[in-house]
Amino acid sequence: MSAPPSLLDQIIATSELSPIFARGALTRALRRAGLVPEEVTRSSARMALPEIRRAVEPFLQGRTDAIMRKLELLLE
Repeated sequence: MSAPPSLLDQIIATSELSPIFARGALTRALRRAGLVPEEVTRSSARMALPEIRRAVEPFLQGRTDAIMRKLELLLE
């Protein structure tokens, strides 16, 4: 039986970006927000949403608001 996906992995999947690209971009965004990506919690990730948005927005081609809403729901 495998372990459930980490919160970081869930954030990556929700971003709808390529997982390889998303891992690097989102890890950097979390670090810019002062977080340790491997220790991120839902609460701390909510505080990092502005940095996450800046990291993914250039690649979402008009879907930013929808993806950010999905991330907000994930982090509730």
